[in-house]
Amino acid sequence: MTPGLLVVVVVLALVMAFYNGFHDASNAVSTAITTRSLRESTALAMAAVLNLLGALLGMLLLSVTADWALQLLGLNRLAETTAGAPDVLAAGLIAIMLATLAWEVLTWWIGMPSSTWHAFFGGALGASLAIGATAAWDHLVEILIASIVGPLIAVVLAYVVMQALLALARNERLGVAHIRFAQTVSAGAVATGHGLSDARLPLAVIVLATSVSGLSVGSSLTAMSAVAVAVAAGTLLGGHRIIRTIGRRLTDLSAAQGLAAESSAVISMSVALFGLESPVSSSHGLASSVVGAGVAMGPRHVRWPVARTMVLTWLATPIATAVLGAALAGLLLELPPG
Repeated sequence: MTPGLLVVVVVLALVMAFYNGFHDASNAVSTAITTRSLRESTALAMAAVLNLLGALLGMLLLSVTADWALQLLGLNRLAETTAGAPDVLAAGLIAIMLATLAWEVLTWWIGMPSSTWHAFFGGALGASLAIGATAAWDHLVEILIASIVGPLIAVVLAYVVMQALLALARNERLGVAHIRFAQTVSAGAVATGHGLSDARLPLAVIVLATSVSGLSVGSSLTAMSAVAVAVAAGTLLGGHRIIRTIGRRLTDLSAAQGLAAESSAVISMSVALFGLESPVSSSHGLASSVVGAGVAMGPRHVRWPVARTMVLTWLATPIATAVLGAALAGLLLELPPG
């Protein structure tokens, strides 16, 4: 991979890390902001710090190698096809990241939470097809199934937790002050979990690119620190459009509902991250949990048209980015070398 292409890939990976923080990480504190458990500036600052710490902790616990990066990104077949042609692999990575970023900008603009992981995997499928690699259709099917099953599990968990909180409140064992404090803790846990999970994606891209280029910086703290800072910086700015959707447009949140939603999101993220060792979307988990907490108060408390649009966005994510990734990869391959 030429030095120029390597710089482009690394810069795009850091931009993707920044926008991931801007798009997704602030979702962790959207419920705490809406229920006034935390001031907006305080909540975003807390989320930024915890994303930074979570990202660094998560990356330091990893065994960072090229094989790890390929496995995580699902690019084994693309790497095999482009063996001996690192610039073609670079074009594929650039196309995938541009497709991912384009989709995230679109979903932010319309205020819909979406998964960076699913967008990336969809873009990888499309770019692989354009380059001539065998498409991982089984991976796309797994993503689509996860887009349905994962949110359903989060809805059920949030419903159960909310019912438990209502029972404790009726018995006067839980006051508003206790709930607000617990919600602050759960919001911090979601932010930390997001850092643990999502910082791996841009780091893996950088590791893969540097390995193909014959460099070994993937094992150093430089790349890890840069990714963690980028995610935290994006979080600090906060994707306010999506905060409004999760915190206000889906349902009228109370502090108890916010706590139930965040607790459900933490549980589902922990199971996926540490139990199944699979990528997990904090956006899907938290938004679905907000719906579950709303259903616990009564189905009429949920604004179903907004929820339906959100689910359709999730299902469309890998398909739309696959088409865009294929188009961008084809365009980049047509460009003259250099």
